[in-house]
Amino acid sequence: MYGGSLNPLAQELNDILEKGNSDFPGSLAAFGREIFFPKGILTQSAEAKAKAHRFNATILPVVTAGLTHGLSVAADMFIEPGDVIIMPDKLWGNYRLLFELRKGAKISTFPLYNDKGGFNIGEYKRALHEAKGSSKIVTLLNFPNNPTGFTPTFNEMKEIGSMLINIAETGQPVIVFCDDAYFGLFYEDDTASESIFSILADSHPKLTAVKLDGATKEDFVWGFRVGFITVSTRVNNGQEDKFFEAVEKKLGGTVRSNISNAPAPSQSVLLHAMGNNNFVNERNEKRQILKARAIEVKNVLSDPKYADYFTAYPFNSGYFMCVKLKQGLDAEKFRKELLEKEGTGVIAIGSSDIRIAFSSVEKEDIKDLFDAMHRCASNM
Repeated sequence: MYGGSLNPLAQELNDILEKGNSDFPGSLAAFGREIFFPKGILTQSAEAKAKAHRFNATILPVVTAGLTHGLSVAADMFIEPGDVIIMPDKLWGNYRLLFELRKGAKISTFPLYNDKGGFNIGEYKRALHEAKGSSKIVTLLNFPNNPTGFTPTFNEMKEIGSMLINIAETGQPVIVFCDDAYFGLFYEDDTASESIFSILADSHPKLTAVKLDGATKEDFVWGFRVGFITVSTRVNNGQEDKFFEAVEKKLGGTVRSNISNAPAPSQSVLLHAMGNNNFVNERNEKRQILKARAIEVKNVLSDPKYADYFTAYPFNSGYFMCVKLKQGLDAEKFRKELLEKEGTGVIAIGSSDIRIAFSSVEKEDIKDLFDAMHRCASNM
């Protein structure tokens, strides 16, 4: 019972986790320690899938219903009210609903960019250092970043990983959420093309890396709601199988407790598509279309006339990019004026930033889009 004595199934899972990595249970939220996978239909289905060799008259396993649901599951497992989550100041607004409103945590931000337009290692290090008095350090890294479409370079990503591992080596528990919603959409040669999760996974027993990804953006299947959550930490030799089976059961119990199960048709369709020999080539074709649009945005904005009213934040990946309006232009007023006078929709973020989804604009229309923004800003 949540908040009361542990269910024997939860205690059994916790004992397995303790044996595999004695630091891991302390990283879990109260809910994460108390959740278990009930011995019902789904457990029996999993056992049948593993052992039934004649007839298997059961149903499908449980997965997350999209990446957002994966984030929610991760929050249930690891986040307590009052926890501080460190992330860049350019962030997806839904994080505040997921972590602050639902879980009672607090988001603490640092400037994403340094003065050269790269990842702000110095400010990130400062933010992590300020959190050292906490019982655990929790951070979320979202690359390619939503809303800016920014991903660190290879060297920056290695430095980020080393910094987080070094903190764990001091004895401080570290939890890193890796939001990889737009993974694979990289447009410049020096952009890190591997998730930060690949650096952090299995790196230290006091560091837990949680990878959240899904098919929606990576495989261009909006509405399928197929997401994945992967947890990694350093586990004692010989205990890996039992440890991660216990983690899987806690994750499964968390999913079971809030949506019961994700829809099977979308999973089946996606699995069938992935088995097609043309799948990778077709996906790469779509990625090249987005790359061409991103390059066109950079080419268009190289015209200095736009700088009179807005400038682009550095971007090299993903579906979006952002511009910063010049002083005197309010983002929300600009958004409404652009929609009313030019029939063009963009997203206002804060008082001065505008997010543009170049992913939804044909390459040949990109200049018209920014010309419309230029006219609107000029008139205002």
